[in-house]
Amino acid sequence: MTNAKISALYPQNAAKPAAPYSPAVQVGNTFYFSGQIALTPNGVLKNKNIDEELTQIFINIEALLHARNLTKQNIAKVTIYLQDINDYEKVNTRYAEFLGDITPPARSCFEVAKLPLGAKVEIEIIAVM
Repeated sequence: MTNAKISALYPQNAAKPAAPYSPAVQVGNTFYFSGQIALTPNGVLKNKNIDEELTQIFINIEALLHARNLTKQNIAKVTIYLQDINDYEKVNTRYAEFLGDITPPARSCFEVAKLPLGAKVEIEIIAVM
């Protein structure tokens, strides 16, 4: 096994971590992005409803991708955590809009008991160069 170099990424226009973690790490040509909730870059949680949360999450994801000169086409895997599985169809609709006409990446979606800061949805991605 080789010793792969792990580099932490802290994009300036992305939300600051709410706990001790890196927003993303790079290992070779693979980028592991921490789960994104609807935090603005100045730490405000936008959570009036699921639409507002998803809008901010997709802004956050695009900011993280852009910081490494990546696009949605570089996303290989997505994991979505929902506080309420009844939001599944709404999330699918907004997720499809976010992806546009690219080939959808692999994906998992789960209902969980609770998310950080009272968020309704959290999305994490893995992207490759």
